[in-house]
Amino acid sequence: MAWFEWPLILSSVLAGVAIGAFLINGAVILSGKLCFGQSDRLHRTMPVLWLMIFLSMFFRETTLILAAAETAYQPSLAAILVFTFFALALIYWFAEKALWGSDRLRRSLLVLVMLVGAGIFLLAFQGHGFVMQNDSRLAVGYFLAVVLCGGTLLAHTLLIRAEHKVEPLNRILPYVGLAIAVVGLLAALPQLTILAEELELMGEVMPFVTQLLSVGLLLGALGVWFMPTLTRSKPVAGVMTFALGLNAVAAYLVGTGI
Repeated sequence: MAWFEWPLILSSVLAGVAIGAFLINGAVILSGKLCFGQSDRLHRTMPVLWLMIFLSMFFRETTLILAAAETAYQPSLAAILVFTFFALALIYWFAEKALWGSDRLRRSLLVLVMLVGAGIFLLAFQGHGFVMQNDSRLAVGYFLAVVLCGGTLLAHTLLIRAEHKVEPLNRILPYVGLAIAVVGLLAALPQLTILAEELELMGEVMPFVTQLLSVGLLLGALGVWFMPTLTRSKPVAGVMTFALGLNAVAAYLVGTGI
């Protein structure tokens, strides 16, 4: 993907991070660790996710409509998948806010939304999702790992803004993000080797530099994320937002190579 295709890159980043954050916080809600007040405050933060998904669909579909101005527009599979997730997630959110139906019914709806979200990531890895098609599974896998790590980071940030009281989450979530990042780095290192060879043979500098910067920013985001854990202090939203910004830039840089 080229630099001038930034709306498509940004769309993929926004969708991946938002869906990833919903999956993580959905799992936290299903765990039953949050009291009613904490859960209610967490649901109040979710409009951030809805805005990200809306902007993702807007950037992607507007770009594709303009690119196909001379032909009839047909929604892409990615748009259908993300729209389905968006619609189901909103139904769940409104049901939870208004306390419609039984608690069991709302939890079942949450599980359904999470299954759709997980399916979107699986299809994206196979080249049929919100990520632009690419023959390299390593490239797509690295991108998905970075955005899913960002989703975990965003989920943790939203929990902090919701003033959650489940202290183990502050220790567990950074390690979840680290595990996802390690998988991504295992996919990124072979690509760096290939790009280094292309740099020597053909003089293509930017792909190698972009990939190297993305790895550095990902490691930087993890370092900032782990600071409260290492200093045994309580994580604050400002630090988490800074780490999220580093991750977002890393994801964007990875997206330019897909």
